[in-house]
Amino acid sequence: MNILEVRDLATHFFTLDGVVRAVDGVSFDLARGETLGIVGESGCGKSVTALSILRLIPPETSRIVGGSVRFDGRDLAALSEAEMRAIRGHRIAMIFQEPMTSLNPVLTIGTQIAENVVRHTGVPWRAALDRAREMLDLVKIADARRRIEEYPHQLSGGMRQRAMIAIALSCNPQVLIADEPTTALDVTIQAQILDLMLELKEKLGTAIIMITHDLGVIAETAERVVVMYAGRKVEEAPVEALFAQPTHPYTRGLMHAVPRLDADAEIAGRRPRLQEIPGIVPALNRPIAGCAFAPRCGFATERCRAEAPPLVSTSAGHAVACWETARVLEAA
Repeated sequence: MNILEVRDLATHFFTLDGVVRAVDGVSFDLARGETLGIVGESGCGKSVTALSILRLIPPETSRIVGGSVRFDGRDLAALSEAEMRAIRGHRIAMIFQEPMTSLNPVLTIGTQIAENVVRHTGVPWRAALDRAREMLDLVKIADARRRIEEYPHQLSGGMRQRAMIAIALSCNPQVLIADEPTTALDVTIQAQILDLMLELKEKLGTAIIMITHDLGVIAETAERVVVMYAGRKVEEAPVEALFAQPTHPYTRGLMHAVPRLDADAEIAGRRPRLQEIPGIVPALNRPIAGCAFAPRCGFATERCRAEAPPLVSTSAGHAVACWETARVLEAA
């Protein structure tokens, strides 16, 4: 059963240079206890999609202009701001990209966890601080009694990220949105954070939306993946199916751009070269005729440049928006 259903979500930013269609008709479901990956390069609309779900986009410059978001059967667009505040941080929580700018620098870590607990559960402050210590223990920060008295600048990058996870999970949310949770961390800490999130998911039964540009993170954590490009969904599939047979040319380009250690090629003296995707992402403040990826695609035809392809199922659970699917699969 789905805990979250996003249908034809469209979010636009209104700038001096025109209307930026940051999210342009995105749809997906999230089942209870599932981990869904959303992947794509910077600027494709991943983070704006997440912020739109929680209605956190700046109202001065942006607006959700279409679509719906249903959480546990309720349409979030129809809720008042007070009702949304009761959901944010409680039933739907978010780990933001950069903990140093997301954590309050003048409040201790314990205060920032405890205030979330007090706001959503109404327990006394002392009980909320006890919960803060429990959460720091849960995310494996050593000496939790001392750490709750420290400020964000006194913690390392990995510890700040763990503190962000502790805040997000302090009220046992049903959905956790993790927006690039390992971007600023070194490889060892990245692995620890991902393992921690999966471990907590098993303990708490939380459904996770993992937003990243790193296909390695998707392979390790997600069960299903949505690929976004220029504000649109271009492919969706179970993780195993996507890696076994990427069907959209953009997805194939992302796969080929991942560094690999090919032992056979090294022995033969043929170091494999990364294959970059030519061109640049189109400007989203101008209308896009046809497929947004067509100017960068080696399979593009005149039809691709003139007519936007619909999302079509190619197999069980696998859907792709491409006119030239047969040619792409043949080339693979």
